Parts: sequence; C-alpha cells; structure tokens
Amino acid sequence: MKSATGSTVWSYKIHWLAFAVTFLLAVPVFSLHMTDMPQNIQTKIQEPRERAISLKLPLLQPTFHWTFMSRADFLSGKLILRIVRNSQSSEIVIFKNGQFTDGWEAMPLPTAPGKGEIYFGFISTRKYLTAPGDKLELELTVTKNLPGIGALQTGILPAGKYTSKGTYSWLIDEYDTTFLAKELAKEGKKTPAEHEALLDKMRQTLNYKAFLESWTDQWPLKITGEKGWLPDKKASAYKVYKAMLEERKLNVKAGPPVASTDSVVTNEKPSRKYLWYWLIIPIVALFVVIAIQRAFTKQ
Repeated sequence: MKSATGSTVWSYKIHWLAFAVTFLLAVPVFSLHMTDMPQNIQTKIQEPRERAISLKLPLLQPTFHWTFMSRADFLSGKLILRIVRNSQSSEIVIFKNGQFTDGWEAMPLPTAPGKGEIYFGFISTRKYLTAPGDKLELELTVTKNLPGIGALQTGILPAGKYTSKGTYSWLIDEYDTTFLAKELAKEGKKTPAEHEALLDKMRQTLNYKAFLESWTDQWPLKITGEKGWLPDKKASAYKVYKAMLEERKLNVKAGPPVASTDSVVTNEKPSRKYLWYWLIIPIVALFVVIAIQRAFTKQ
C-alpha cells in the first residue's frame, strides 16, 4: 500500500495528464466519452498490433464506478466482445457458464465499504490484435436481475440481452515516460530506484493496451436508491461534478445556438461564449486526478 506521501507525489506527477483530459472535456468540440485521451498518446500505427484489453460495461448512470452484489449471478450470464476489421469479425468470449475465459479477469474492486462482489470493468492478461480502424461490438446476457451499487446510487440491471457498438477510447503502444522521468528527477524527493519503480508501474499499466470505454449505446439501470458507497460529504462534492457533466452533455446534444447575422452572439469571442467551461476546469480536473490515481493504485 502506498504511503500518503507517495500518493501525493504520484498525484502530482500525473496532474498534467488529468488537465489534458479535462481540456478535451471543456472545449466546444466535444467528445461524449470521459475516457477519450490526448491524441499524442494514441498510437500512430495503423496496422494491427497485439495489445491487452481493458473495458468497462456501458452502464448509463455510473460516472466512474459500479459493482454488482453477486459475482455468481453476474457470471451466470455471458459477455462477448467482437472486433470487426475489414468485414471480418473476431469473437472473444470474456466469461460464460459462471467462469472467466482463460486470460480474463475482473478489475480490482474499489477500496470502499459497502461495495459489491464484482466490478463492472474487465481486463485481459493475454493480447489481441487491435488497430485504430476496428469496429467494436459488445454483447452481455444477463440471466437474472442484478442488484448493484455505485458511488452515489444503488440499482438493478434487469435480466435480458444487452448490445452496444463502439471504438477504442485509448490505443497505446510503448508509453513514453521521458517527461515524467525528468519531472521526478527535478523534484528529487525520492531515490532513483523509487523513481524507476513508479515509471515501471506506469509502463506496465499502459504499454500495449487497448482501452474500451467509448460505447454508442448505454444500458440503463433501474435505480433503487440514491445512497451509494461514498460518505455523505464526498458524495455531495461528487454530485456537483456529475451535474456539471450532465449539463455539458445536454448542451452537446442541443448544439450551438443559431444566431442571425446581426446578432451580438455572432461577434462574441469563443473565449467568452464558452467562459463557464473554463471556469469549471479546476473542479473537473480534481475529480479526474482522483479517478486516474485510483486506476493506477488499484492495479
């Protein structure tokens, strides 16, 4: 387990990534997916390469986290991922008949009291051919109603068959840690060996990985309660952030206002027109830092 000092240093070192993500969320040209990352990190290689896969189910309500209360009930169904390339489909069975396929496992559970037995995200220890132009299809069969809990709510994923299509949210080859290495060296608060350990963890987490969290169709939960595993104080702050995120999504769907040629809005500077987005950047960045730090510390 990391010390408080170690966690603080690690958070500081990834703040640049968090702010880059936040910047993408705030500009007028939006992406609807929280996991779209800076393009300079994405692979430039168009040919298929073998990468491990990390994916989260496209549940509608959770912003970051969700767990199902019964591992056995969840695994009694079936989860299939299809990678379609040049009209050829490669089918990957992640789990069925109560067991994960060899090479697959659930992501580690968040360290929170009251959580369920199995997380809604999955990772592979084996690698699959992936390429930027791939089309993705996800199919989940749920054999019985599945109660679950998230940071803010409780709910049920009803029995049935769920499908969605999507793309890679993040496709990486060798992750370049040069920048982080220089920053750690300048800081000088840890030994070279400790610095290298942090960089190794980063590389192990990201090298040759395909992240799948950008799905076109999201699956609605039947919400049963407005109390999740977060303590009330943290939940209140989280709800403020989530409300801003939802407002941003609504504005994306509505589109920009149509103004006449003599309207004042026509001549309004983009920096003023979208001022409120820039005002919320520090708040959103804080939550992104927390989310990314948790993703690394629970590996």
